[in-house]
Amino acid sequence: MTRISNLIVILALLLGPFAARAREPTGLTEIYSKDGVLHATLVAADGKVRIGDLDLDGVTYNGIYAGPVLHVHPGDVMRIHLVNHLSQPTNLHFHGMRGSPLGNGDNAHLLIQPNGGFDYEVRIPVTQPIGLYWYHAHPHRHSEHQIMGGLSGTIIVEETTPTPVRQRLFVLKDMVFEDDTGNAVIDGTLHGVVQSVNGRLLTEEAMRPGETQLWRFTNQSANRLLHIALEGHDFHIVGQDGEPTSNEQSVTVLDIPPGSRFDVLVAAGAAGHYALLAKGVMTGTGAARVIDRTIGYLDVAGATATSATTLNPAPLPPDLRAIQIDATRTVTFTQTTTTNEVDQNFFINGKMYEADRIDLRVPLGNTEEWTIRNDSDDLHVFHIHQIGFQVIEVNGKLVPFDGYIDNVLVPERGEVKLRLPFTSPLIVGRFMFHCHVLRHEDKGMMANIEIYDPTPPTVVVRLQHLYLHVLWWWYGVPWTQCGLQDA
Repeated sequence: MTRISNLIVILALLLGPFAARAREPTGLTEIYSKDGVLHATLVAADGKVRIGDLDLDGVTYNGIYAGPVLHVHPGDVMRIHLVNHLSQPTNLHFHGMRGSPLGNGDNAHLLIQPNGGFDYEVRIPVTQPIGLYWYHAHPHRHSEHQIMGGLSGTIIVEETTPTPVRQRLFVLKDMVFEDDTGNAVIDGTLHGVVQSVNGRLLTEEAMRPGETQLWRFTNQSANRLLHIALEGHDFHIVGQDGEPTSNEQSVTVLDIPPGSRFDVLVAAGAAGHYALLAKGVMTGTGAARVIDRTIGYLDVAGATATSATTLNPAPLPPDLRAIQIDATRTVTFTQTTTTNEVDQNFFINGKMYEADRIDLRVPLGNTEEWTIRNDSDDLHVFHIHQIGFQVIEVNGKLVPFDGYIDNVLVPERGEVKLRLPFTSPLIVGRFMFHCHVLRHEDKGMMANIEIYDPTPPTVVVRLQHLYLHVLWWWYGVPWTQCGLQDA
């Protein structure tokens, strides 16, 4: 266990990539922790949401389509009371959080029934990287509908001391209508895709010439891979999925899989009016039809800025290529080949998801190498709860070390090779890995993994298990759905 203990000590010393920045108003509802605790009530309910001039049928928390933004710090506790006013079961998953999947923590096996409520208590580890995360509904078979309707929001894990670099948040969502709605704007101009930024059809941003800002993008769409560009500007990537990146990389188009987040530096150019684009999203009709949709504008004006242009450097987690591998595994995404999507089923290693089945057991302390294969011509995105992982290869090509992520695109008819550290004692229990194209997850492309401590349980641990039995019995949740097997 010496190697495991050393790894835990190293992880405990790591800091996240971004201190709290001078914040710009987002137009969103924002909730802040106080004295180490964030209190929030989230009421999940059907209702009309207004996006631009469109009144749409949404499924929201507190009537807010873009979702409340939760601001917390490492070591904080989020105490969230979830109320379910839907006709379907729902729950919460705290995407990217490195804490416990047990009990009333980040336990996506819980199901809160209609007209019910539940009190979540999510303890954010002190080792949680400073960065951008999100929370969303995760009930199997209903995830696509609920998230597309609006049941998600942003979590920002931040330090308390601000730095001069200003930050802007972009919550990206869409509603997709596969059949005609009778609305000329949705069916014609928008071609069935209502795309929004912070709950609006268009966002308006402003900078001064020469100013550098931190722009934070979170793709909270159910299924869509986004391609974001800003006319006349590059995005300098400094973080992904809440973690810092080490390689200097500037891109003109930012490719964001569903569930992923990116932190980028934007250096304003000359004075002017620049379009923020979602590329490949058809808009308009006839001669006015374009392929790239404008989702906002950046106005660059005023005196040349003298603000800070760089971030404080942040240490990276260990390069797992230098760590001994304890096991290798292959995870294969497949699907039926019918042309009717309604009849399609999706599989991991030939099996459709079953909530009560444990597909994989891994001892605490393992560092493993997984090959994720996409044996289809469809878009698939691998995501695992509770941990981050390191990408080693894509289609056999070595990938330079660039930190950890929790979401990765798996190429069509291709594969990615990952290394995963199952080393934190906090993750003992049962949780999921799945495709984060939620239509695929709802139709079977998900599996359960159990992390178990191979050391014999103590009397204290057995008493803790007994307490959890009583707690979960009180809430009416089957033991098999609580994420932990009997000791």
